[in-house]
Amino acid sequence: LRRGWRSQHDSDGDPHEDAVAVVADGTSQLLVVADGHNGHQASHAAVASVLEQFDGALPAADLDDDTLVDVVARADGAVTEVARPFGPRTRTTLVVALRTPDTLQWAGAGDSSLLVVDGMMAGELPTQTRWFCGDHLTSAQMREALARGRVELGSRAWVVLVTDGYTDYLPVARPPAEATRMFLRGIDAPRQAADALLRSARKGGAGDNVGVSISAPW
Repeated sequence: LRRGWRSQHDSDGDPHEDAVAVVADGTSQLLVVADGHNGHQASHAAVASVLEQFDGALPAADLDDDTLVDVVARADGAVTEVARPFGPRTRTTLVVALRTPDTLQWAGAGDSSLLVVDGMMAGELPTQTRWFCGDHLTSAQMREALARGRVELGSRAWVVLVTDGYTDYLPVARPPAEATRMFLRGIDAPRQAADALLRSARKGGAGDNVGVSISAPW
């Protein structure tokens, strides 16, 4: 969603600054969301980098820490390659999540969010940092500052990755995960869920691009 009530398409001539991706096979799911700053180049490059790294069979949600950090480090390098030589800094948020029927593993940079809704329970996992892909962190700095984790997850849980165009424009005065639980009530398909969340952002004013990447109950 670009903003307001109009969806944005590439033909608009101003590519969407938010980018999302979902890849699934029979045993694992990969979800990605990115929110570019100062143009679309950074978010598109970061998401493309993640997809290239996971080309082929998806791994289980049990990557070792070095591999998980390297996924984001490579995406950060891809952002650096498309950065403008002059003007505002080209950078992006990035959340990458791997899901299996009973486990969720993730890494995050910037201010996009990872929400989990499981029955009557809803919560937000730590994905946010004060830095973004494109901020030129050293390897040591990224290893120290990257938000990441791994948790057991019920098969009936929703996993929702969203940019701040969603969380900043909720039409209800509730925490994002609690509001999302409300919006998903009675829904069982990811496409319907995405539509419901975009409608909610529109209702809240949607003064920014909105990107959502969703995994429905397994």
